Amino acid sequence: MPLLEGYTPGPRSATAVNPQIGAAVRIDMGGGTFLSNETSIAAGAANPLHIVAAWNDWRESSTYPVSRLGVGLSLDGGATWTDFILHAPTAHTGNAGDPMTAYDDRTGDLWVGGIAWGSQGGIFVARKRPGEWTFDPPVMAREYYATDKCWMAAGPPPDDPEATRLYITYNEGVIISTDLGATWTDPVSLGEGQGFLPRLGPNGELFVVYWDYSDGVMLRRSFDGGASFDPPILIANRLDVWPGGDGTRFPGLFRVPPFNYLAVDPNDGTLYCVYFDTTSILERDSNVDLYFSKSTDQGTTWSTPVVINGDSDPPGDQFFPWLEVDRNGRLHLLFYDTRHTTQSDGAVHGLIDAYYATSDDEGESWTEYRLTPVPFDSSYALWMGGQFIGDYNGLGVVAKRVLPCYMSTSNGDGDIFMHVIALVGNGDHDDDGDVDLADFAAFQRCFSGLDGGPLPAECDAGDFDADDVIDLTDFAKFKSVLVGPG
Repeated sequence: MPLLEGYTPGPRSATAVNPQIGAAVRIDMGGGTFLSNETSIAAGAANPLHIVAAWNDWRESSTYPVSRLGVGLSLDGGATWTDFILHAPTAHTGNAGDPMTAYDDRTGDLWVGGIAWGSQGGIFVARKRPGEWTFDPPVMAREYYATDKCWMAAGPPPDDPEATRLYITYNEGVIISTDLGATWTDPVSLGEGQGFLPRLGPNGELFVVYWDYSDGVMLRRSFDGGASFDPPILIANRLDVWPGGDGTRFPGLFRVPPFNYLAVDPNDGTLYCVYFDTTSILERDSNVDLYFSKSTDQGTTWSTPVVINGDSDPPGDQFFPWLEVDRNGRLHLLFYDTRHTTQSDGAVHGLIDAYYATSDDEGESWTEYRLTPVPFDSSYALWMGGQFIGDYNGLGVVAKRVLPCYMSTSNGDGDIFMHVIALVGNGDHDDDGDVDLADFAAFQRCFSGLDGGPLPAECDAGDFDADDVIDLTDFAKFKSVLVGPG
């Protein structure tokens, strides 16, 4: 991207932006009052207005309880959505779900997929080509009757930045596509575990975080495009694990599997891991918090985990996080939280909020925003005679927008909601708390010295409408902030 001669962008992590949180938008409208849960959402910089989301959906349960893979597609940046059921290409009649999404900035492709369980099941994936309004017919990526929890990632392999490799990781291992999802390899084993989550580094490194069925927060890594993996690396030990579907550490009667979550800085390759664990037990009630650790040497060593969430007194529980890093190194986090209601772990009605948090200093400090105006009740998420709020939630980042996507029972049943959070500039380029002539000089450099492409981190403070362009609209806003209206 051409810059003015002598102009040097600022640090990769800018601080002078304000998250502007849009209203909650329900995106599974076709599901009516049937249960939906477990979310995934993705969008790419090649076409940031095109967003794909997916979830478990029970809308076809009129005659008997069956889950399907629900898919939502927005072509206007999240303002409006169409939703539908994506069926496996085989003659499959059983349950389906465990959604996953991925994007590729090089080609502009989006993918959505999931699992069809049973003898005619396995992993299926559909591709949306750039500019298209619909998905291609789905393909079976892997036929395997015992498939469980898959996630997906896409990007260039280490040896070819002009190619795209698509990875799906799950309980059987990792499968790979080199032709944009048309055909897939046989699995390469990742060992015993569950919740295998793939992430790509800036040079095509493949990192996979997972739960080892014991007390470990574990990492596998590949530097040859998934052909082979280093031995497992322990990120952290959990004090509390999931004994066979137990959710007794939380108010409500739902299950809470101990998945682990990873994100990679696209600039310098810093790895960030978030997981939840019991911090203390007060009068038989567990205090579950979010723990955070990072690695600056490609996962070889990790910082001592620290609690990063706010809380109440007595403390609530925080769980089901999803972590992303944007192109300027900011961290974005979605999670569930029970801090706003004093309730015991034995309560039938788990009262839960969705929260968004962000950090612009590599996780040293966080700012939290409550997404749900009032807590929702877990007892409305009825499933098989009990409660099921899902096993995870999802969040995406694209350009200067953050896309949290989660299940809430605010309408009296489990529905899927998302927000568009715009990272709006505030004019404070030097982050000293004041907007003055020094900031205006920086704004002028950004205004006159950039020619297309995404803005560097230094210019974020001047992008008052978060549209990735510094123009006369931003100039008028900067003037009003600097000298007042008029």
